[in-house]
Amino acid sequence: MMHLVATGSRPGEKIEWHIPDSKPLLLGRSAENDCAVPWDSTISRIHAEFERKEDLLKIRCFPSVRNQIWFDEQFHSELMVSVGDSFQIGTTQFQPVDRGDNSGVLEILDDLDTDSGILTEASLRASDFRIEAVSKQVPMLWLSKDEDNLARSAAQILKDVMHHADVVAVIKSKGEKKWGVAFWEQPVPGFRRVSIVRSLVRDALRKGETAIEVESSRRGEPLANGRWAFCTPVKSDENDKWCLYICGRFGEESPSKAFLSTEDLQDDLNLVELLAQMLSAIRRVRKLEDRFAGIEQFFSPAIIKIVSEENTKHTLEPTETDTAVLFCDLRGFSRMTEQACENLNLFLGRLKNALGVMTQGISSQNGVIADFQGDSALGFWGWPLPLTKGALPACRAALRILQMFRISNSTQRNELSGFEVGIGITRGHAIAGKIGTREQAKVGVFGPVVNLASRLEGMTKQIGVPILIDEATAEDVRSLLPETEGRCRHIGLFRPAGLEAPISVYELLPSEGKSTISNQNIVDFEAAVAAFITGDWDHALDLLGHLPAKDRAKDFLLLQIAGQNYSAPVHWDGVIALKK
Repeated sequence: MMHLVATGSRPGEKIEWHIPDSKPLLLGRSAENDCAVPWDSTISRIHAEFERKEDLLKIRCFPSVRNQIWFDEQFHSELMVSVGDSFQIGTTQFQPVDRGDNSGVLEILDDLDTDSGILTEASLRASDFRIEAVSKQVPMLWLSKDEDNLARSAAQILKDVMHHADVVAVIKSKGEKKWGVAFWEQPVPGFRRVSIVRSLVRDALRKGETAIEVESSRRGEPLANGRWAFCTPVKSDENDKWCLYICGRFGEESPSKAFLSTEDLQDDLNLVELLAQMLSAIRRVRKLEDRFAGIEQFFSPAIIKIVSEENTKHTLEPTETDTAVLFCDLRGFSRMTEQACENLNLFLGRLKNALGVMTQGISSQNGVIADFQGDSALGFWGWPLPLTKGALPACRAALRILQMFRISNSTQRNELSGFEVGIGITRGHAIAGKIGTREQAKVGVFGPVVNLASRLEGMTKQIGVPILIDEATAEDVRSLLPETEGRCRHIGLFRPAGLEAPISVYELLPSEGKSTISNQNIVDFEAAVAAFITGDWDHALDLLGHLPAKDRAKDFLLLQIAGQNYSAPVHWDGVIALKK
């Protein structure tokens, strides 16, 4: 059975996936991929596609990605490797390996040692570096499609971080006496008889706290060689409770030292209890979502009223319509997750509030919440209500989101302080409505306009401005949006990576009273952009010199000019080609 092992540059950055035969899989930084490596910022959100062909693995990078495959002392955009070969993408090493199925024998025992029965209550204390590895899998857990996938993902995470254990297992119960093993893994494959102790599971379920047992002599004295196990409950208000069960050996021919004590397992307890807390939070949120599932999760109250008054089935049908799309992404999410690894619950609360600001901004303008992708949100307008005011609702939502984050960053000890956003807005034709299979239906929007909104959001990082819009949206701003609410300025002609035709890009700005950019600054900047496009760079430099020192768009244009030694190329067409 082929597996693909990914190993990062820091301790704890390791994950392994089973690779089925003849099934294309996606690899990337985003948790939406089949194989996600969230720790590597040099890997694109969706970076490559790979497929197993019998004993070989074919990898193909998408054309728009920057970092290709490093193998055999050179870069490749496409590669075929065998089991045992190692290759690198970004800072992460990959290696296909051959794994056998779980070949151990799993037993259910009444006790680990009928003469010992030593149970010790464990508390959550300082943790080891593996917490960082677990915290980076949070998006993958949130995006698991059902309870079985969530349990399977939890077992895989335990397998990846509990290298010294014989078995890791997720147990599901319908009470203290009725329980069974849902998923189990062997961190080190191989034939070995391993056991689950009923008394530990029973005590963990009954007391609602971790039960731990380390084998000792009949007199209660430490042994040189023996077995250890502990069971941590995943707290739930429902009857269908879960437990995380870990067991292993200590002493000779084992990864753990001789004369092991419960204190020696404290780091393992910390790690598993943290994962149990994450699983508990995810399961509780999902049960609430299931209980109140419906159109409320997608729509503002005003839209809900319209939909409820009409034929819902007809109203929710996918429709091709004129649509405005807003894509909003948090800045520095990966860095802040790493910094918060010792207090992840607090950080998750902050993340929830940050995503809440995005959704409130979208809902306040009667937009539809289409999707969350870890640290980003997608909203759109034009369905089920028609787009009567162009992209104005999307622009107003973006300006409100930006204002809320800026206010938060101006005060200390605010739950949103430290977060910044990038926003892309587009307007055009798309298919919107209830999209997906019967089992996995959701409200969404599909079309090139959505991809372009995501591209513009990504360009905000390169240009250094918070909100970028396309030409259709800019026309709406200039003709329909009062200057007391917002303005826009032309940034230039761009050819993003992966696109052939250039696009005209604009920056959406707050009103003059809420911005460092004055109306005269906009006139000067657009004149500079026009001169830059025609190749009159001396005039462009002169105009740019009149702009504020902290104008990031001005700085971007100056860098483009400096990069060409202050002279337009011979065949200059006015278009700035962007790399991924």
